[in-house]
Amino acid sequence: MIFLGDVMRTFYIFKINREFKTITRNKPYNLYLALDNIHSMNSENVSLAYKLFDEICDMPNTKELNLTIFNEYKDSDYYIKFNNNHLINNYYTTENSKLTINKTYLKLKSSLNNPTFFKALKNIPNLFVIDFASKDYFWLS
Repeated sequence: MIFLGDVMRTFYIFKINREFKTITRNKPYNLYLALDNIHSMNSENVSLAYKLFDEICDMPNTKELNLTIFNEYKDSDYYIKFNNNHLINNYYTTENSKLTINKTYLKLKSSLNNPTFFKALKNIPNLFVIDFASKDYFWLS
């Protein structure tokens, strides 16, 4: 269970198209800046934000992702799945993580800096992770 008093990190995970991965693989800061600019655009520029996002990111296959994650953790006592939400509540490692699979990105809230869900997601190519609040970013795969 996720408690409000816990220090939580929020990771946004994007599936980057191959061309942008090739261009930014060795300079992820440029990709971070582009996605941060899209994230912080005001409502007046929403059409531009959508256009830029479509140029940079591919849409994840939500059905396939849900199945992959479910198959990875279905035998764990700490795992729960409901619709597009996957939860890990491990009292021994103090991990409380919730992964939500949206149509355009994944959102992972966790009490850990290296959540368990990263293990299953590492096998999916071209994933880029950003914690906008901490200004932290990295390639997951």
